[in-house]
Parts: sequence; C-alpha cells; structure tokens
Amino acid sequence: MKKIILISCASKKINKKIKAQDLYISALFQKNLQYAKSLNPDKIFILSAKYGLLKLDKEVEPYDKTLNRMRSYEIKEWANSVLSQLQKVVDLNKDEFVFLAGDNYRKFLLPSINNYKIPMLGLGIGKQLKWLKEKIKVSEICHTIHQWFNGRKIHYYHQMYNSMEKHSLSQWFNEQEIPKNGIYILFEKGECAHSTDRIVRIGTHTGKNKLRSRLKEHLNENKDRSIFRKNIGRALLNKDNDPFIEQWNKNNLTKKNEKALDSNSVEFIKQKEIKEKVKEIEKRVTKYIIDNISFVTFQIDDKDKRLELESKIISTVSCCDECKPFPNWLGLSSPKEKIRKSGLWLVNELCKTPLSESDLKELKNILENAGYNI
Repeated sequence: MKKIILISCASKKINKKIKAQDLYISALFQKNLQYAKSLNPDKIFILSAKYGLLKLDKEVEPYDKTLNRMRSYEIKEWANSVLSQLQKVVDLNKDEFVFLAGDNYRKFLLPSINNYKIPMLGLGIGKQLKWLKEKIKVSEICHTIHQWFNGRKIHYYHQMYNSMEKHSLSQWFNEQEIPKNGIYILFEKGECAHSTDRIVRIGTHTGKNKLRSRLKEHLNENKDRSIFRKNIGRALLNKDNDPFIEQWNKNNLTKKNEKALDSNSVEFIKQKEIKEKVKEIEKRVTKYIIDNISFVTFQIDDKDKRLELESKIISTVSCCDECKPFPNWLGLSSPKEKIRKSGLWLVNELCKTPLSESDLKELKNILENAGYNI
C-alpha cells in the first residue's frame, strides 16, 4: 500500500510558466506542501482546476480557474478526468490517500477511493494554517531528536546474548556504559522514520539509581514487572488468535498462593499448565526483544526533570505523522488501540505536550553533557 497525498491548487499564483509546486504562492498551499513532504509519502499530486492531476515538477502556465466557481456537473466532469489520470499511476482500491484539499476538490473523487483520510475536515483556513504549523513544528523537532538518538545507538540487547539459561542479565549489556539515572529510548529492527531508525518506546524510572535495573526488568522473564514485555506478549498472542491472551493479561499466581494449593487438586494442575504456557510465551517475548530491540540512554539525575522530558518526548513522537509504523510492525497486532495508532509500545503520555524549542535546547545541553556529539 502506497501513501498518496492530494493537494488542491490555489488562486494566488506566480505570473509565469514554472514547476507546479512553485506556481501556487498562497500561505495555505505552501504549508500544505511542506506538511505533505514531511510525511515522506510515495507520491504527491496537485489537484488543478485547469490541468487536473499535476506532478510537482510538471511545468505549467498560470491560469485563472477554480472549482469554487464551477457548476456541479462541471466539477463531476473534472473529477472523472482526474480519476482517469489517477488510475494510471496509483491503485484506487489499495493505496492510502490523504486529502489536503477543499470539499469541491474531493467530494466527487471520494466515492471511487477505498482508503482515504481528510485530516483537516471541517476546519476553516485560519485553523488549517494553525494545525499545519503545529504539525510541521512537531515533525521538525521529532526529526531532530531521531537524528540525535540514532547517532548514539550503540547498545544492543543481543550483542552479548548467547543462551537465556546460561547468562546473567549483566552480561547482555555493559552496565558501566549506562547511567544510574536517566531516560532510555528504544528502537526496533525494520522500523524507520525521518530517514533513520524509528523510536518505538521512551521510558524512565521513578526510584533513585534504578535505570539499569529498569532495563533489566524488560529482559527478565516476568511480564508482571514490565508492561513492555506484557504488551509484546499480547501482540504475539493476538496475532496468533491465541485465546491464552486472556490469561496473559492476568497477573501470575504469587508463590504464596501457589504453595497454598493442594498438589492433588484440579486447580493445582490447571495453574501448573498455565505457568508452563506463560514460560513459553515469556521466552518468545525475550527472543523478540533480543532479535529486534536496541536502545540508547542518557543521564538525568533529577526525577521530576526525567518524568517531564519522558512525557514530552513521548508526546512529540506520538504526535508526529511521519513516525508511523510499517505494515508488518508487530505492534499493529496489539489489542491496545493506542499502541496500534501511535506506533509506540506505550499507552500513556501520548499526544499531550510535545517538546518546545526551549525544551529542545535544554535536551541538547543534557545530551552534550552526557557525551553525545551533536
């Protein structure tokens, strides 16, 4: 499935023959185009009242024509012509279309398109401009932090891994390279955004000097100590349509309650079978993490500042329209809608308050002090 963006033309134009992307000089068109490019789509087309479907680099003469001054039957004829042009270059049934266009430019196209989005539906021009500016700013900041963090993506869960049963957690990564207090950023094999590896989780810790132990909890085979592990397990089970997901969602039986069971009882046998199944899934989760997840860390000793920046980085990535998962990302099999929609192994702090310019400067200073070469 390809992503296709359709932008409506504008009345304000340069008075000479020029490439289509440079012809329209209204603020709304320029912001639409900037936002469209930030999404890294497969194709961007302009919906021109005169020329129909235009490639961005197609040189055209200026014109004085708009669908907003045309009758309904004329707009239908125009739409049919555009659909004929589209069918030659895209798949109307399978591709995803994003309309950055007014009602007249889309209403007779939509019935022939199976999968489409209209992100600014119902917004006036002023609100559209505000929405676009916010989206573009988030994308720019998100691009920056992706470049920063990927520049130091040196720790891999699988580097020291040999055998789950034979090696202690301290052998899976060098603890001395990880600060005692700070934030961790996770990446996942096969996931990309902003021309680099895509961030799939941001996390921290509340207890003092607990960053290293928090990372180990994601490696320990105990889903009840790591919501990250539990969510990966949920996605694996849901992908397999395994009804055991209902049991996986529950906390494990405590050792005290386990000892209280009669070893000859039906419940004891049932719990033993559940325990074995949980162990099996835990190993699948661990293998997935070992094979696919890499991470970076940076030091922040102050607890409140850690939590604040964690929340803002999560919000920035989750609000960024470019940071969307690839079609085969495991998280898309999650029963949690927030995980599927955000592309993050998270359900909290999504799309709240993103990083501001001043936050970005502060984060830059923190990363430089932590040894990042920015």
